[in-house]
Amino acid sequence: MKKLIILLVLLLCLSACSEQKVQKDTTTITDVRGREVAVPKKISKVYYPYYYENLLTIAGPDAFKKVIASSTYDTENYSKTFYQLLRDQSPGFKEMKDIGSTLKDNFDIEQLIALKPDVAIFANYQYDAIGEDNINLLEQSGIPVVFIDYTDLTPEAHTKSTTIIGQLFSSEQRAQELNDNYTAHVKKVKEAVAKIPDHKLKSAYFELRYNGPTFKEYGKTYGRHMLGLLAAEAGAKNIYEDKVKELGDVDPEYLFQQDPEAIFLDGGNYADKNMKTIRTGYTISKRETNQSISQLVKARPGFEELTAVKNRHVYALDNDLMRTMKDYVLMEYIGKMLYPDYFKDFEPIKELTAFNKKYLPQLPADSSFMTKWED
Repeated sequence: MKKLIILLVLLLCLSACSEQKVQKDTTTITDVRGREVAVPKKISKVYYPYYYENLLTIAGPDAFKKVIASSTYDTENYSKTFYQLLRDQSPGFKEMKDIGSTLKDNFDIEQLIALKPDVAIFANYQYDAIGEDNINLLEQSGIPVVFIDYTDLTPEAHTKSTTIIGQLFSSEQRAQELNDNYTAHVKKVKEAVAKIPDHKLKSAYFELRYNGPTFKEYGKTYGRHMLGLLAAEAGAKNIYEDKVKELGDVDPEYLFQQDPEAIFLDGGNYADKNMKTIRTGYTISKRETNQSISQLVKARPGFEELTAVKNRHVYALDNDLMRTMKDYVLMEYIGKMLYPDYFKDFEPIKELTAFNKKYLPQLPADSSFMTKWED
């Protein structure tokens, strides 16, 4: 009996020591889903899914040296030039293991477990496809799971996600600097919009064009979602805000009935060469962007008769600016194009260039990201 008591005491002591060691070696963070997660204080191996530009912005040019696995399709398929730039210029990027994508339904959870990352950082859009069973499987394998979210496009989700990345990559000071900058710019936009009288608010049409071999076909449009959400913050009266919840098909007849005062085309640089798109993004020139806008206008019967087209109030915005810690420049640009008198103190293109040079010096800052049509 005495020996049994001694054994129990020893086991309790070992358990307490083990728990103290875990507490000493880990820290608890709360992710964007409100989950409290214990993660190692020192992290050298990470699964990181998407939002590559944010990672570089927050953690610096060597951030990918810690990323041992990713879901490369999510970036490569939609931002081919940006993806290639990272392959060529970011240390560690080419060494990442691609473990599949939830967007293609080929995410390999077993391969992720075998790689044994110190932490798995998932984007919130992956949650449903990954599922609680796989999350539990990862955690039971000793891999903590943390969720971030820049797709939500709210300041709260942006700053929360940036804080998390800063904590995990030991870049807390830089993360705080970015959060302060983002918050200040959003506040400044809100203050400018608050001064615009209701009778001066202007109508606008937003189109995401990536779904056909010719420009004759119309693309998708936004409700109060993604670019539509940023536009609303900039004071734009989106003609589709009450007709589409998030993303929906364009009805050309409705577009012509509404005859918006401005048109904003969501551009990019997609991997599919057979897809007609508004050309924007890294390494794309303003000339290329303007050529693609002109092609779209000429390809659509009657499009030249729209008020926005007649007045040359047609603009291209790079889709990849969204979901970043600099996407406030989209709000500023939309606001400045619609309400120059109320946004005269804003210089979104100069601010974007300065941001890129400071936080992303390895990437070309003189590309076409926000461009006014000049045929």
